[in-house]
Amino acid sequence: MTIPSQRNVVHSDEELQIGSQYFRYHVRMYVETLLWLQDRPASTEWDTVRNAILEDHLVHTRVLINFLSKFEKRERKNDVLAVDYFHDRRDMFQPLSDDFLKNQADNIGGYLVHITTKSMPNLKSKQEWFIRETALKLVPAIKTFLFAALENRLVDGAKNDCLGYLRKLSPPEIPVSLRAST
Repeated sequence: MTIPSQRNVVHSDEELQIGSQYFRYHVRMYVETLLWLQDRPASTEWDTVRNAILEDHLVHTRVLINFLSKFEKRERKNDVLAVDYFHDRRDMFQPLSDDFLKNQADNIGGYLVHITTKSMPNLKSKQEWFIRETALKLVPAIKTFLFAALENRLVDGAKNDCLGYLRKLSPPEIPVSLRAST
């Protein structure tokens, strides 16, 4: 991957600490909704609570994938990306480059957070969302970011908190059924 020589946005360490507070929130919500979903298989009946938690989980999934994988594209100048934590040490971290995760984020964006004219085979709550497969790829990427990030750019406790949340998902493997939702 070719890395451009200069980014047009450089956040201060204090701004990155603020961003790490949001990152910690998204990691916690990602893990807790994943754990909730694993114990509640899809029903043939309408289930508003399960649908809401599924959608919430998918939104956190998309936020984390975009945070870890984007290099240049940001919607607003205040947006923080994982690479921003390494603006002066590019060799310490490479954005996540995974076609499966990018496709998942695009599908979540295209089918979940927009009303669309795209043809969908099922209602959002009845679609197959590859939650387990996504977790198996996303969780190691989150850990990679956390182990590489400089402590002074993360708010106190963010690294340990996030790693603690992620430990709830293993060992030996992320505890979600193959089809967490249909």
